[in-house]
Amino acid sequence: MSTKKAFATKLLCTTMLSGLALSGATAVAQDAPAAAAEDVIQVTGTRIQRTDTVAPSPITSVDAELFELNNVVNTEDLLNTLPQLIPAFDATSNNPGNGTATVSLRGLGTTRTLVLVDGTRFVGSGAAQVVDLNNIPAALVERVDVVTGGASAVYGSDAIAGVVNFIMRDDFEGVEVSASHEFSTNEGDAAITDVSVTLGGNFDGGRGNAVVSYGYTHREAVFQASREFSETAFWSPGPGTDPYIPGGSSSIPQTWVRPAAGNYFDTNPVDGSGDPYFLMTQPGGAIAERQVYNYAPTNYLQLPQERHMISTFGTYELNSNMELYVRGIYSNNVVDSQLAPTPTGTLGLTVNLDNPLLSTELRNLFTNDTSSNNGDGTADIRIARRMEEIGTRNNLRDTNTFQGVFGVRGDINDDWSYDAFYNYSRSSVAQILSGNISVSAFQEAILCDGGPTAIASGCTAPALDIWNGAGSVSPEAAEYVSRTGAQIDVIEATQAVAAVSGNLSNMASPMADVAPAVVLGLEYRESSASIRPDSVLGPDVRGFNQSLPIEGSFDVTEFFAEVDVPLITGRPGIESLGITAAFRASDYSTVGDVQTYAVGAGWEPVDSLRFRTQYNRAVRAPNVGDLFAPLTNGFPGAADPCSSGLGSFGAETIVANCVATGVPAASVGTPFQSNAQIESLFGGNPNVEEEVADTFTIGAVWQPTFLDGATVQLDYYKIEIEDAIATPSLQNLLDECYIQDISSSCDFFTGARNPSTGEIANPFFPELSSANLAILEAEGVDLRVDYLWDADQMGLPADLGSFGLNYYATYTLSNGYQNSPSAGFVACEGKFGAQCGEPTPEYKHVVQGSWYWGALTTSVRWRRIGSVDLEESFRPFVSDRELQIDATDYFDVTFGYDVTEAARLSVGIQNVFDEEPPVLTSTSSEQANTYPATYDPFGRRLFLGANLRF
Repeated sequence: MSTKKAFATKLLCTTMLSGLALSGATAVAQDAPAAAAEDVIQVTGTRIQRTDTVAPSPITSVDAELFELNNVVNTEDLLNTLPQLIPAFDATSNNPGNGTATVSLRGLGTTRTLVLVDGTRFVGSGAAQVVDLNNIPAALVERVDVVTGGASAVYGSDAIAGVVNFIMRDDFEGVEVSASHEFSTNEGDAAITDVSVTLGGNFDGGRGNAVVSYGYTHREAVFQASREFSETAFWSPGPGTDPYIPGGSSSIPQTWVRPAAGNYFDTNPVDGSGDPYFLMTQPGGAIAERQVYNYAPTNYLQLPQERHMISTFGTYELNSNMELYVRGIYSNNVVDSQLAPTPTGTLGLTVNLDNPLLSTELRNLFTNDTSSNNGDGTADIRIARRMEEIGTRNNLRDTNTFQGVFGVRGDINDDWSYDAFYNYSRSSVAQILSGNISVSAFQEAILCDGGPTAIASGCTAPALDIWNGAGSVSPEAAEYVSRTGAQIDVIEATQAVAAVSGNLSNMASPMADVAPAVVLGLEYRESSASIRPDSVLGPDVRGFNQSLPIEGSFDVTEFFAEVDVPLITGRPGIESLGITAAFRASDYSTVGDVQTYAVGAGWEPVDSLRFRTQYNRAVRAPNVGDLFAPLTNGFPGAADPCSSGLGSFGAETIVANCVATGVPAASVGTPFQSNAQIESLFGGNPNVEEEVADTFTIGAVWQPTFLDGATVQLDYYKIEIEDAIATPSLQNLLDECYIQDISSSCDFFTGARNPSTGEIANPFFPELSSANLAILEAEGVDLRVDYLWDADQMGLPADLGSFGLNYYATYTLSNGYQNSPSAGFVACEGKFGAQCGEPTPEYKHVVQGSWYWGALTTSVRWRRIGSVDLEESFRPFVSDRELQIDATDYFDVTFGYDVTEAARLSVGIQNVFDEEPPVLTSTSSEQANTYPATYDPFGRRLFLGANLRF
């Protein structure tokens, strides 16, 4: 039997099994025979193990065959194509991004998706302890189970949106060598090379098995400059259909100059109009009109990566009632992020009026402005400059991750079994952040200008010339003010579980021939995070935001139980009817006692049709970042209500509140606030409590008797999260304080306004700490169809082989959030934009069709992302073509050929028709003028692969 024919047979067995396990698995990519009727089945979403186990909630499984057909090197690449997921960070996430790859079920957040490896927790990254998928070896994945809905009663905290469980190949014999290389056919770039070697075998007469695997990945950098759609930062021209405007940042390689008070100097020497322009210095001291800096070209479109992974698995049967098992995974993953050179922001400086680097024009402006001239030969001014002479900002992230699992399992008797394991995981991240500047060194070098005052002071710093245009800063001065910072993160997680499971043979229902099954267990977990930045990354730094140390830990002790009770079996109209329940009691060192539970039911009227439903009460306990992160500075964008048009609604209230907080009455309603980024403080809150979610699913699995090999799954889900942990929105607080007259919101603002103009000064310092204030919800319908058939079933010659079809689709009915009790609900279904983030189409699908003909496999994948509209708040400000992103279709083709029983070659083309991403502007995009994690930014790709097994 050929390899592909064997695979087709396994696919049929697994598809039939999905009607029992309700996993919807495409195939089980392993050499062992398909599960026999007596085999115990482990289904993600429950710990109950027996031959008739069914999943209590919807599961979508993706197996190793789909990983191979689509040349998956990093697991998020395949997961993000599933309609159940909204893309989070991936290889294109540069800004925003941190070099990690994460997963977000239903778009409810990475902290609300529990990631498991073989049913055990995997160590997270950072203070939020979110799992970085870069550290999970794709080459050893047997399948990935994606569970919709809460599973906290089974797995504990974080399983609110659902669970992503990576099932690994841990029983392997032989040697397998795999290699692949892919690249963009248009530009010849975006190359990714992956090599893996796996060895395994039985020993001691088959009582033991050991597997060891090594993998290497190299991903090359791609810059936004390499693509026409991303090489320029676009601005929107506003309503209409005009072309996008080349834009960027107002922080440019020249220097904008402003007085100590007020927005602008009261002249414009360029045209004498007195228009409120920033003043920009040019070579020779001339002052020119406002310009912008195109920051896009030097940003990464694909982050470079180099990764080494070593994985080991082992089992050993001590006797007929005891088996030892171990798992070890080590990963070294290095990823670089790159941003444009540091913008200083609005920086207050003192300058010597006898500075010889100043032009006569500038010296006269500083001298004659009463708000700037100190009367002692110095002037206080404000400047902004892009420090291009220092070079780009880079965050080199070097991660070492280790997980070790040791366990023992076996049978107690014919009815009862046990499983106990200890899981220790550790992630160590070293970050090198270069391209920063020191504000204090900057000020010192400004005063060391070489003039009479500077010489008399005896300063020795190299003179910093920011007054004579781009490139005026000397290499010595650039080196003097530049800073490279470092940060070490150490995340540790411990999990110990002991459970017994069995059948209650004496308690079977009189109308059922299957006894109830039960699981009882204890679990202990401990999580800690240590974030240690050096002194460079303090309040003196500009470039990357300030970072302060975070130290914290918590532990939890839990009791859990599950029960599966068949009520009726083998009756007319009731082939089976049963209920399931789960309960978990948790004692956290932080939030105290927490209970979670789940109840479900399943009804099989006939062998080919089964209905299921489940309700879950799930929780997410606060992580170390939620609890212990100190207040650090950030610069969120917000519109000051005092500096906006008053309109007719609440004008009197706005005026009164603005004047009361220091805005001159004449300024209220005028556009005096020039800086939309307002310095704020973000941090954790040791008093934050757990999130609570209610999830409900109902669905059916149908295996039509008239269509042998077909399985249809249809499921409805609804997830509602209350008391969600979130940071207060600066914009919401401003609106609540000034427009809605909520005094408690005004209490957040402790800084002063500029007495002359009313402008919010940096620092304004609202303290935006974590709080249980948000509501999130997701609702929709999942449809899954699997069909495998032989050619002769369709009346075709039998020697044409067999065919397979897998269809995954989601119809999103509702997806949104409310950030505070007084804020409105933001509906994100069918939307994209600053509030909703990544596009959330109402419809999304992925279809994989394969033809297995002898040694040749031909597979076509169709990925469809439904149309989305720009969220309402930005629609009045953008051009017509930004209002909607049309439905996008991608087609991928793969050919695999079995040269021999041991050797296989693959070639594939992704994005066959070279579909380009939607081109947006900075108003409506995430980065690179698009959403590169959702839409393909690289065009057509070709990959070549080879697999040798013996």
